[in-house]
Amino acid sequence: MIVRVWQGLYPPQSVFGRRRFRRVLLDPPNFEPGSWCGAGKLWIDRGEGEYLLTSRPREGGTRRGYAAEIYTSRNGEDFNLASSITKEELGGICGKKVNSIEGQQLLRDPLTGSYFLYLSVDTAEENVAGAADRVCESRWETYLVSSDDPKGPWKGEDFALTGDADYDSGEARDSTIDVIDGRYYALYKARRAGTEKVHVALALSSDGKRWSKLGELKVDGKPQPDFFLLSGSIFAGCAGPVFVGTKTTDVVKGAALTKRFAAYLVDFRRSNLETVFEAPWIPGSPYEHGEYPIHTYASVAHDPMRDRWLMAVEAVDPTFSKEPGLNLEVDRLLLYVTDPS
Repeated sequence: MIVRVWQGLYPPQSVFGRRRFRRVLLDPPNFEPGSWCGAGKLWIDRGEGEYLLTSRPREGGTRRGYAAEIYTSRNGEDFNLASSITKEELGGICGKKVNSIEGQQLLRDPLTGSYFLYLSVDTAEENVAGAADRVCESRWETYLVSSDDPKGPWKGEDFALTGDADYDSGEARDSTIDVIDGRYYALYKARRAGTEKVHVALALSSDGKRWSKLGELKVDGKPQPDFFLLSGSIFAGCAGPVFVGTKTTDVVKGAALTKRFAAYLVDFRRSNLETVFEAPWIPGSPYEHGEYPIHTYASVAHDPMRDRWLMAVEAVDPTFSKEPGLNLEVDRLLLYVTDPS
């Protein structure tokens, strides 16, 4: 018998290496090309003994992210819809036309106990992001809604991340947000308006509402490549916050597609991501495309109630997709489980 003993955070290498496909968590609204689900967060509310999951449904290239959905579960595998916010409802709340909802992050504020739901919204005057050749003409920001109950009702707070800096003037969205040592960390997608270059930027907050931007990060002390995107979760490590999730550097016909898993130490004092681990994502189910298994989004959670790790990924389905691409593929949300014993 081999006894494994590690100090600090359970090794991301082991979370990744021991993962096993468990099931399809959510299916898209239909199986026509351009229909997706996912882009959300799997979060465990230990105090309530409840698993929470968010998703945005998309139906073809014409009905883009039309809602934010919140699901609940008692076992982390069977989820039921608890509440939803349509993009029309959200537009009324935030006072802007919402063309589409994308990445969401859900967690519980440690001060008030309220549930905070961060939503990526496209508020461009012209609805262009459904066209693969005009994706970078959209304008994305991050809006915060809150509730005392995941079943709602949800009330508007304000825009949490706006495109008020040059480097994120086109996009400030698709965040990975977690609370470490009482501080909110947001690794988010930043794009300068009028360009196709995408980078990861960092913002910090003490209350989840007012954020201080630290700007684009370096990777191992070097500038990021032209397209670099992270999606996952942030955990407390002995040396500082550690990001664990997907690393995306490829854009295929307008879609950011993923074939790498990675972990980084988030050195916020030096504005640097220090590589801890990186490996190719090899599909473990028949629901993942062989070359591009994941469409950007992932969420990783430690489950203290069952002593395991859970990983939700938005996967490119090879059966129903015409091919990988913005309005060509079909995405399902899959669950992987790592048993650390």
